[in-house]
Formats: sequence, C-alpha cells, structure tokens
Amino acid sequence: MSYSLSLRRHGAMSTVFLMTPSLILIFGLLLAPLGYSLAISLFDLHATAPWLGVRFVGLGNFAKALSSPAFGAAVARTLYLSAVGIGLGIPISLGFALILNRPFKLRGLVRGLLIVPWVIPGSVQGLLWSRIFDPHYGALNGILLQLGLIDSYVPWLIDPARALLMVALANLWSTVPMLTLLYLAGLQGIPKELYEAASVDGSTSVGSFWRITFPLLLPVTLITLILKTIDAFSLFDLVYILTGGGPADSTQVTGYYLYQAAFTSLDYGYASALAWIIALATGCLAFFYSKLTRTEEESR
Repeated sequence: MSYSLSLRRHGAMSTVFLMTPSLILIFGLLLAPLGYSLAISLFDLHATAPWLGVRFVGLGNFAKALSSPAFGAAVARTLYLSAVGIGLGIPISLGFALILNRPFKLRGLVRGLLIVPWVIPGSVQGLLWSRIFDPHYGALNGILLQLGLIDSYVPWLIDPARALLMVALANLWSTVPMLTLLYLAGLQGIPKELYEAASVDGSTSVGSFWRITFPLLLPVTLITLILKTIDAFSLFDLVYILTGGGPADSTQVTGYYLYQAAFTSLDYGYASALAWIIALATGCLAFFYSKLTRTEEESR
C-alpha cells in the first residue's frame, strides 16, 4: 500500500513537472496580456497627449464605446458581414461538401485545390481582389461587360452602397474552403448504414438529406456559425488593403475601427475596452448559437 501511494505521488509530481513549462507559456503568452489589456482599459491612456498623464476612468472607456455612434455603425457593418458569410457561406460550403463527398475522377486534386483560397494571406487577398474590382481594368467588369450584364464599367469599391457587399464576397471566397472541409469531415463521419436503411424504407435522396444528413451536421453547423462570427468581428487585413475603411467609412468594421483607435488615435485605453467588448459580444453570440442548435436537436 505504501509503495502504491509513493508511486502515485511520484506520478503526480512528474505530471506537475512536465506541465509547468506549458503553464508558464500559457500564462506569459495569453493570461498576462489579457490581464494587462483589461487593466489599461480602465485608464485614460492616450499617447497623443502624454502631458495629461494616466487617469483612472473605471468603466468610462466602455461607456464611451457603447455610446459611440461610430462604433455602433461599425458593429452593424460587422453583423452584415457575418450575415452574408453565414447566409451564403453555409449553403455554398455544404453544397461543395456534398459534391466532394461523392466519388469522381481527380477528386483528390479538386480537394487540394479547394484549400488554396484559404491559405492565401489576407493582405495578398486584398491586393488580388483590388485588381478584380478595379473600375478601369478589373476582371469582374470585363467579364460582366462581355456577358452583356452591364453596359459600362462599375466602380465597385467607390460606391458606399456596394463596397461593403464586395468586401463580404471577397471574404466569403477565402472562408468557403475551410467551411467546406468542416462539412466534408462531418459527412464522412455519418455511417453509411443509415442511408442504406433509409433507402430500404423508400426514402429519396432529398428525404435522406433532411432526415439524416442535416440533423447529424448540426454540430458542424454550430462550429461554422461561431467561426464565421469570429471571422467577421476580427476582419482587418482584407479591409485595410482593399478599401482602407472607405469610402466614407462604409467598410469600417469593428476590426478596422479597433485598429484606428489603437494605432491612429493612439488611445490605448479606449482600444483595450473595444477589444474586450468585441470579445464578450462574440462569446455571447457563440453561446446563443449553441443554445439555438441544442434546442433544434432536442426538438428533432
């Protein structure tokens, strides 16, 4: 008994010893910066006016952000990006996954090529789409003009009414591959016996999709909802390169608004408060998606 107890203590000490470096890294790279950002969010830390000193304002920065019309407009634009990404991204990704889940020639090559838009850096994507949307020699205008869908070149990124939609479509192009791979993994995890049993019962392909495929893919759909929401609230590089937040701030989403507060206005306390508000809002939306999906599963 004493030997067993000593062995357990030795195992516990070894576990703690092996985990210590990882815990130090987690604290140093994650917890410490989070704590520091939360601390400075409670102060008026404005680098453009150092003579004012550092003043404790409590929740003043949070109140300033929540009452700011500019931040409210940025949140609305971000929700629009998220709605476009979810409303178009999920059905497109699921359709691609259903196609790639079937056997056909060169399927492996097509799956490999699908990843290419996802791995391209956001800055490169911005440069690529800026050429495509160019009003004078852009590929989009050239194709639509040749097809007879437009009579003259359209300034896609100059008109505030359509610039945000163009940003949403460009971002959708880069995220659809990731969502497709998630759905493809979910499809391959569904037992084929379920479809065979449904076929014996006389179920059609459409019926099998709604009774088997769609319900079993709800967890994957939850993940895609969360990822698209986080992606919309953290989008910066594509907006920075493609539009610079313009025209007339029509593409100034939360990520770009946070960048301007931190690196243009140098208002670090306010920027930290913005970051915490965005993080909490994203967490609340993720919790809402989780509850919604769980309720849907229970109802089925």
